[in-house]
Amino acid sequence: MSEQQENIDKKSNKNGMMEHTKSNEISDGISGQRLNLIIALCAIFISAASFYATYLQANSAERQVKAMTLPLIQFATGNWDLEKNQRSIKFSIQNAGIGPAIIKTATFKYKDQSFINPRDFLKACCEDSFNKYTEIKSFKKEKEILMDGKLVTSGLRNNMIIGQSNTDFLILSNGEDTNILLNKLDEERRYLSLEICYCSLLDECYTTEQSGIFEQVQQCPMISEENMSQDRKPLKA
Repeated sequence: MSEQQENIDKKSNKNGMMEHTKSNEISDGISGQRLNLIIALCAIFISAASFYATYLQANSAERQVKAMTLPLIQFATGNWDLEKNQRSIKFSIQNAGIGPAIIKTATFKYKDQSFINPRDFLKACCEDSFNKYTEIKSFKKEKEILMDGKLVTSGLRNNMIIGQSNTDFLILSNGEDTNILLNKLDEERRYLSLEICYCSLLDECYTTEQSGIFEQVQQCPMISEENMSQDRKPLKA
């Protein structure tokens, strides 16, 4: 082989090696770009998954707090005192929920009439017997004579009822002076319905539609004698 041919072969081998090295460099460069892209996509996916997990955890915590503070108001009435084993009319509000309830408004509805306190309801349902009871009470109070039987009423507005408890707002115990009123009230209480708007400690407010069912509202309405004609579904005992 001539010296000229050897030089040609060396030059050809050198050019081949350079092309192979350049090809490897290009190939390595493409793989690096792909790897960087994959890493970036993985980072974005992990960040999104972390954000979603945090959102779910916060949402779950919010629901748990709401459930722990949710009140559930119910109206109940009865005509027998189990402790004393005798007749007694009792109207009460029960909080069957866990959290405390703040009573904002209470409307007594009786035969197409609405009232904001229990004594007005008594005057409407049992006028003659209630007036008779009032006369006897006034007479005995003047003569300093104890009543045989007692009527106790209380307001509901702005009262706080803790969870799993109840409060009585009308109690009429049986006795010689209250017997007539008690019999009449026992007949008429079936026509009474009670509409209540109450709020939780988180300032979330609800209205009752019927026993055990409630509807969330933005805020409780202001109720007075002038706007007793609101059209709402009542809470039946």
